[in-house]
Amino acid sequence: MWLVGDLTPPLSVPTVLSTFIVCVISFYLFKWLSGDGNVPIRDSSKNHNWTPIKITAKAWYCSICESFLINGIGVYCDCCGVCADPECVKKANAKLQCKVVTSNNENQAHQWVKGNLPLGAVCCLCNEDCSLEPGLIDYQCCWCQKTVHTDCLPKLPQECDFGPFKNMIVPPWCVQVARRKGALNKHLLLRGVKDPGWKNWTPLVVIANKKSGNSDGALLLSEFRKYLNPVQVIDLSARKPPAALQWAVLLAPREIRVLVGGGDGTVAWVLTTSHKLDLDPEPPLAIVPLGTGNDLSRVLGWGRANPSELDVGEVLQNVQNSRVAQLDRWRVEITSSRHLGLRIPNKTLYMYNYIGIGVDAQVALNFHKTRDSLFYVFGSRIFNKILYLCFGTQQVVTSDCKNLEQKIDLYLDGKQVDLPELESIVILNIPSWGAGVNLWGLLGNNTKPAQSYHDGILEVLGIYSSFHIAQLQVGLSTPLKLGQAKTVEVRLKSKSPVQIDGEPWEQHPCVMKVTLVNKCPVLINPSRS
Repeated sequence: MWLVGDLTPPLSVPTVLSTFIVCVISFYLFKWLSGDGNVPIRDSSKNHNWTPIKITAKAWYCSICESFLINGIGVYCDCCGVCADPECVKKANAKLQCKVVTSNNENQAHQWVKGNLPLGAVCCLCNEDCSLEPGLIDYQCCWCQKTVHTDCLPKLPQECDFGPFKNMIVPPWCVQVARRKGALNKHLLLRGVKDPGWKNWTPLVVIANKKSGNSDGALLLSEFRKYLNPVQVIDLSARKPPAALQWAVLLAPREIRVLVGGGDGTVAWVLTTSHKLDLDPEPPLAIVPLGTGNDLSRVLGWGRANPSELDVGEVLQNVQNSRVAQLDRWRVEITSSRHLGLRIPNKTLYMYNYIGIGVDAQVALNFHKTRDSLFYVFGSRIFNKILYLCFGTQQVVTSDCKNLEQKIDLYLDGKQVDLPELESIVILNIPSWGAGVNLWGLLGNNTKPAQSYHDGILEVLGIYSSFHIAQLQVGLSTPLKLGQAKTVEVRLKSKSPVQIDGEPWEQHPCVMKVTLVNKCPVLINPSRS
């Protein structure tokens, strides 16, 4: 009841409740958008990091009831390797300890997990095959990855040596954490990292997005948690690169190495973040290719595509043996003209691979629009390449970028270049474009001086049409050589598609100036380079 003289009726319960919910959601949405630089850490004392079991040639057995998991129905912890059927998950969380990510004990003992050994496992003591009989038998250490027979286990020393990749692992006693207070979902935050004093210790931080590729990102993160301390493996869908690169800040001046799982766009994102954070020393970067083009990965020897069966031991060995090289980092300053009477803000981007203006950027833009739509349901690399082919074929007919030479002015080191009729201009930093095409190398004897990704010089070429791109892909034609320069300026007179390192957009009239910033460290794979 409320009085007649009271002009303000009381709020109903649903109204108050809905207002409260909106405030809570707004608070956490703002917090999520603003982000923070701390690295969240899963509290391993609570639960295991369960992952659904994939059907493989390997037999899986529950670590609690030891029953055979028919048709792969069950879960396993991708940190320690404990396995459970749906009925035993709660018991596994209560009885079996997960991989300890932080501790006060500097003498790390082996953390043995019974059964479910990898195929071809050999006892580290007697060098005989393990798991020859069915059932939950024999053991594996989730830190050093050693496997051992049940009978041989008492003969091994209790202290773990962390295995062949010791110098890349952050031991638990070096991880300092703090518990975050006041959050609905309480979790630990990385507060500091101590140096264990090991010779040649260079910890590795693995960064990937679990949503990238056809679940390739999730698989990569899961596999590396087995070999490293799980706090070293960071999911970009949960935290942005600045949080991941906090490792470099916490360990400075000790050098770390970064392994990025993703395509050219993700790699460029991490490299740019590293530059903006002004890290000293800046961590060198290796790549596990998960994208469609993977041009920088090809140049640095990390491969053109992620293999169907990821061999983490081989990747870690290659990172361990890799050598540091320098990659030119270029600044792209975009000064926009007025559009419809409104002033468009200027922006500064960074380039590591190449810039495309015209038909190649239009094909990439059409692909990205399709991939971001609600109707995009396929995530395989083959399907993506088919989409690229379809959009490239479409441009043969529509020629959306025809007469590009009338829409732009090109200046190389301050001198204007006369342009013939063409549909695209490519500004190259590396000898790979469009998923592996060496455009500058296709010129043959006209490629002098030779192209290099650390000489502070850009190569500029022209492409006549979408059909010309198809010819270049199979080596049946050559691009138009426009020159080399230390500074490239492009003046766009009308709206045109542009892409930088595979990230496309439609650019309104502007002046684009490309200049050298500095060089960033990258890792070259010695087994393929």
